[in-house]
Amino acid sequence: MFGTPDAPDDDSTSNERVHALVAQGRFAEAHAVVGDAFVERNGSAGYLLRAWVLAQERRPAEAREAVDWALALAGPAETGDVFLLAGVVLLSLDEVHDALIVALRASGADPDGWEPAVLLSDVYRRLGRVPDAVAAARRAVALAPQEAEAQLALARSLSAGRGLLGRLPRRLRAEHRDAVERSLMLGADPGQLQAPRAGVVTGGLAVAVLWAIQLYRIETGDDWQFVAAGVVLLVTAALLAVLVRVHSRRTGTGARARVMGIRATVRTELTADDRLWRLRAAHVGAAIPVAPLLTTGLVADRAWRRELWPLWAAVPVTAVGVAGVALAVAGVHWWYGPEFTRRAFLFSWAGRLQLVLPALLLGSTLAASIAGSAPRSTWRALALAHAGWLVATWAIAFGLSTRARRAV
Repeated sequence: MFGTPDAPDDDSTSNERVHALVAQGRFAEAHAVVGDAFVERNGSAGYLLRAWVLAQERRPAEAREAVDWALALAGPAETGDVFLLAGVVLLSLDEVHDALIVALRASGADPDGWEPAVLLSDVYRRLGRVPDAVAAARRAVALAPQEAEAQLALARSLSAGRGLLGRLPRRLRAEHRDAVERSLMLGADPGQLQAPRAGVVTGGLAVAVLWAIQLYRIETGDDWQFVAAGVVLLVTAALLAVLVRVHSRRTGTGARARVMGIRATVRTELTADDRLWRLRAAHVGAAIPVAPLLTTGLVADRAWRRELWPLWAAVPVTAVGVAGVALAVAGVHWWYGPEFTRRAFLFSWAGRLQLVLPALLLGSTLAASIAGSAPRSTWRALALAHAGWLVATWAIAFGLSTRARRAV
């Protein structure tokens, strides 16, 4: 049971009362307002108000359950508002992909509404899809130029397009300045102009740098360096697994259920957005060269520096490289679906090259190791081919991502 039920004549002011109580940290009193009787009288709206209180109280599992009940009970007349409020709560729970689903449904239920456009902009920005976020925010401003929330969404989405040095592109500065000024004139809080930044990207970069250092130690060090680096990699992987487990328990949503939901959303988006499809295909192409580089690429580089790996080590390392490429392709098939996989690898020369080049690099390196008498120039060519392929694919992916950002 949640609190003491209110009288029906209090329902018209309940929203303001609850927000005021939550702002003061008086959660017990807020739950008394949104008691079971209140929820029973107000249906989906009542569940969503309760979900919002629970989310502010940092009780994500119960908040998500309330959102699910609200969506299940939503009637045809209230569907648009329910999806809109559900999206706001899900976004506050960091359930960004689920928030995208309901935001799209809210936009479909009210195509001329500015509030669904603001929600879509916030969701796209959290997903890192800056051009889509800016487009949705511009639509919100066009529909409601006197709404502070619309101007805030535009300012935040444009801010998300800052480069590595923290500067906005010159062509967006005037628009960003106007959005900031108008939002403040309309009564927005200056603190709302700062878009929240998730720590996932920063944490991911930190882990990537740590693993790169360990791989460098493996590639250049002696046997003890090899062992120490391997231990660090295993411990880091174990810690990541623990973090995923803890997050699943905290939110009440299992890791498998979350991943399956994200996968379904990603597949749906790809079917309706050819630009996004090309971008994802380039990212897939940038991932394939990693397995050969970290296996036979290391063998070739060591041999180039006159440190030839023994055959008993080169053969299993090559097998690991083959398995890595196979797992990458299988992962693409599982994540994006069979249609994406066929288009990405079979229906273009660039895609077919992503399958042929790994076979050539892995096979050539293994053949040179078996021969045992390959000249140093051969090993140099193989090492540079491994690195060059990775650099080329990453440059293509970076170029497409940059072009997408410049399309704002």
